[in-house]
Amino acid sequence: MEGIQQHRRGRPTAEQREERRERMLQRSLSVFLERGYQGATLDELARASGVTKRTIYTDYGDKAGLFAAMVDALAGGISQGPDAAGDTLTSLATRIVFRIHSDELVGLHRLVIAESPRLPELARSFYEHTDARHITALRVHLAKEHGTDAGPLAPVLFSLLLGERHRQRLLGVRGAASEAQARTIAEDALHQLGLGRALSG
Repeated sequence: MEGIQQHRRGRPTAEQREERRERMLQRSLSVFLERGYQGATLDELARASGVTKRTIYTDYGDKAGLFAAMVDALAGGISQGPDAAGDTLTSLATRIVFRIHSDELVGLHRLVIAESPRLPELARSFYEHTDARHITALRVHLAKEHGTDAGPLAPVLFSLLLGERHRQRLLGVRGAASEAQARTIAEDALHQLGLGRALSG
C-alpha cells in the first residue's frame, strides 16, 4: 500500500506525519460511507489508509476520534474567518450550501441519522463539527456586515440555506447543487431575511 511503500527508516518528519494524517482522513471517508460507522472496522480503516491500527490510535485516539477529525476536515474549508480576503456573508452562505448539499456530506448526514439512535454521541459530534460551526460563522458575518442585532438571525439563515432541497438530497430525489445554484440559493435566503441589498459579495 502507498503508506507502507513510502515508509522510510527512522521517525517520520512533521511533513510526513501531516501527509499521513491527511491521507487517513481522505481514505477513511469512503470506508465510513460504504460500511457505516459501526460497520467500519479499525482493520478496514487502517488498510484503506495504508497504516497500522496503532497509527490510528496514535494520531486520533480511536475510531470516534478519526471520524470527528474527518468531519472537521470536510467542514473546515467552509467556515473560514470573516477577515479572510474577499470573504463576505454571501460567499460564506454559498460555500455552506455547496458543501452541505455535496455527495460527501449528504452521505455522512445519512450515516449519522442511521446510527444516532444507538450512538447519540456520534450525532452530537457531527452537529458540533458542522451545523453549529457554520451557524457561528454566519453569526459573525451577520454582525460584521449588518450590525450586532443581525447576529441572532444566524440559525434562521442556516435553516433557509438547507431548505427543502436538503431534505430532498437526504431522500435521494435530487442531485447536488452546482456552484451557480448554490449562490442562487444563498442569495434567495438572504433576500428572504431582508438582507438582499448586501448581495454584492
